[in-house]
Parts: sequence; structure tokens; C-alpha cells
Amino acid sequence: MNEPLAVTAAIIERDGEVLLAQRPPGGRHPGCWEFPGGKVEPGESPEQCLAREMTEEMGIRVEVGELLARVRHDYADLKLELLAFRCTMIEGEPEDLHCSAHAWVRPSDLGSYDLLPPDALLALALFRE
Repeated sequence: MNEPLAVTAAIIERDGEVLLAQRPPGGRHPGCWEFPGGKVEPGESPEQCLAREMTEEMGIRVEVGELLARVRHDYADLKLELLAFRCTMIEGEPEDLHCSAHAWVRPSDLGSYDLLPPDALLALALFRE
């Protein structure tokens, strides 16, 4: 069995809300929402990946903190492991550089967004009320 693809997610909270990004058209799962992040490249740690992805995708610098959760999900053609880290923005404001949109969302409203399955599992694990 193939090893799952390692993917990172930034959990960034501000004023009681958490940051989400909407996937762009033309790619996998267009229009779905997710916690921002991306695939770990060969030779990079998950923390390095997350710092790089946040700069590339949203134009912000983050301090990557503790690992909050690890979620596995199997798509028909892909197995992935989503590693969610608490992150703090240290420079910039989110921009839609490689996403269609972003939103600051109250955890109680996450269910009204079309989250990718692993992100929905992550939301349940982290923000259960």
C-alpha cells in the first residue's frame, strides 16, 4: 500500500474566527473550502511546508506552532494525511494569490461551508462545541 500524501493545514484564529481558503476553479475540488496549507515537498518538514505555502498562497508570513491534529482520508485515487498546526500571522494580511477567496469564519459556522472531507473531519476534531 502506498504511503499517504502528507498535506499541511494552518489553523489561524483571530477575534474568535478561523481562516478558510476557497479552492480555485480548474483544479481538484474547485469551489470547496479548506484550512489553508498544501503538500509537503520532498526534503521539507511539515512546518517548512506550511510557512512556504502560506507565503505563496496568501501572501502572509506565519509562525508555525504546535501540531493540533492529524487526520487521514482516502479518496478513490489518493490517500492523504492532513497535519494541522496552530499558526500565528506575523506579517501581512491574507490575499487571494492562489485561492478564489478567503474568509474569517466563526467555528460554529464552519458547517455552512462546503469543506473538503478531511477539513470537515478536522473542523469536528478541533471545534466541537
